[in-house]
Amino acid sequence: MTAAVPCGLRERLAAVTGVWEGSYTHLSPAGEVRDTYASRQETRLEGDRWYERIVYRRPGHDPEVLDFRARFESGELRFDDPSFEGRAVLVEGRFLVFPYRWTADPGTEVVELITFADDDYKARLWQRFRDGRLEGVTVIEERRVPGATAEVWH
Repeated sequence: MTAAVPCGLRERLAAVTGVWEGSYTHLSPAGEVRDTYASRQETRLEGDRWYERIVYRRPGHDPEVLDFRARFESGELRFDDPSFEGRAVLVEGRFLVFPYRWTADPGTEVVELITFADDDYKARLWQRFRDGRLEGVTVIEERRVPGATAEVWH
């Protein structure tokens, strides 16, 4: 699969807004499956603002909803929520590199790589480090839901 190459980060994100259904698989550093569950991601772009909502659907639990907001600044997408900080850059038009951390857990850093195989299919890979050591890896596979749009929330 080859993705059309947009001009930049804003254009790439505009091309992939909408609703995505997928699955998360958390692995130990040795590759053992720790957890797996379904997810739903809603994304939208309004001017210089990016909105993202992720609903984690763990079996036997109520859905967990996390909202993220970011803005474009100097060619990057910057997340600067009081509890979450990170920045995303686009590489070669289809790879998004996204290092981030939760402010309540300063010893943990995550590096996320998002590969847009095409505008309707993406894979994400998280590498989680605690105090400089690999703690685990998460593999996320997602497909865009045709015709679905993200809810309006701020």
